[in-house]
Amino acid sequence: MKTVAIIGGGFSGTMAAVNLARLSDESLRVILINGKRPVGRGVAYSTTRSEHLLNVAARNMSALPDHPTHFVDWLRSRSEFNTVTDAELRESFVPRKIYGDYICSLLTSYLHPIDPKSQVDLQVIDDEALDVSIQGDEATITLKSGEPVAANIVLFATGNQPPSTFPCDSPLTYDPRFRPDPWSNWAEQLPAQGGHIVLLGTGLTAVDVIVTLAELKWQGRITAISRSGLLPRPHFRGIVYPDFIPENAPTLPLQELAKLVQQQCQRLERMSQNPAIAIDKIRPYTQRIWRGLSTEDKKEFLRRHAARWNSIRHRIAVSIHQHLTDALDAQRLEILEATIESLSACDDALKVNLRTQGDEKRAVAADLVINCTGPDTRMSHTDSPLLRNLLHSGVISSDELNMGVAVNDDYQTLTAAGEASTVCYAIGPLLRGTLWETTAVPELRVQAMNFAQSILQQQERAPQEYVIEYCI
Repeated sequence: MKTVAIIGGGFSGTMAAVNLARLSDESLRVILINGKRPVGRGVAYSTTRSEHLLNVAARNMSALPDHPTHFVDWLRSRSEFNTVTDAELRESFVPRKIYGDYICSLLTSYLHPIDPKSQVDLQVIDDEALDVSIQGDEATITLKSGEPVAANIVLFATGNQPPSTFPCDSPLTYDPRFRPDPWSNWAEQLPAQGGHIVLLGTGLTAVDVIVTLAELKWQGRITAISRSGLLPRPHFRGIVYPDFIPENAPTLPLQELAKLVQQQCQRLERMSQNPAIAIDKIRPYTQRIWRGLSTEDKKEFLRRHAARWNSIRHRIAVSIHQHLTDALDAQRLEILEATIESLSACDDALKVNLRTQGDEKRAVAADLVINCTGPDTRMSHTDSPLLRNLLHSGVISSDELNMGVAVNDDYQTLTAAGEASTVCYAIGPLLRGTLWETTAVPELRVQAMNFAQSILQQQERAPQEYVIEYCI
């Protein structure tokens, strides 16, 4: 019996396992190795806080590409949505912990199938994978417990890397005033009312912290710092707008693409419409356009455009954005545009040492500092023992931007010699350097299904591109 081992039990790994189980018509063993967050939830959906909402409306959150209403239909099974109309339910931004329930329910239905004729033996191993060795067409996975797992196919679906660290004049490992992991229980160290919390970053993770502080009714100052100083924007009601992406877009240089988008943004502004509509029109083609760019153009995009792209692209529910607006209006929240250079530990506070856009040095004192900078995208800096070992042995290699794992069009990993593996595959955020857009459900669900169909040698594949409805 063929064995497929999936390393990583977040959304990508779980849905790869689910798709293998639901699509296979022959005997198959699937082993899901999960060593960190609760299986099926990963970082994004392991939160227990009700104020942490999905960033996409329910209508576009089905985990199954071939069943686009699956999530909305599943929500109908929950009593808290009994009185919600179909139209309202489709447009709702539900708590992320409920979405975690959804993914876990899918996994459970195949872990313990009702159908006695089920062809797939799906099991979960709660352990950390440390290494993978390849002998011919077989792999042996070394686990932290010491037990080896043999497999014919290995899928790396390890998700995002932890945030990067900052230089400090003294070790911060045991300093409770610094939280390197924004998903740890930082509320245990909440300063007294009137204290000062500094957030390193102004993206989605920082928004989660700000909203939770409001829910906890903490009255103090919050300072959020990033190089761009940009907060995520709210969803909005868009308009029907014509496609403007030419057929040869994947062959155009970055300068021409940027000019094209800028022209469309200016046109929308003249129409008194949100220029983010232009970004939405690009979304179905983003991966093909990214792959067509030269390495230098990709680096230029990361330097000049990525921060603004992410601010527009990663939108939040209107109700969440209102929390930010209220905090800014009440002067409880301050946004600083600066480069974070280092941290300093003092007796009475932690100091965040900055360099402003005007090249001025500045220090901000805080009672609590939370690292919300997002995942470290430098593969060569990974703290993962598994990825370090695989890179060292040459089983995998970094992509050209050092942002993730190098793969071919079928998600097969490339060895240090540049050869496509016949055993190892990768999906999810590990493909950021290859695909750029590879962190949201609309992209990840396609990868999970396409991987399963490829392994099962099924010709039909989920479409690579969708008209992704982010405007409401």
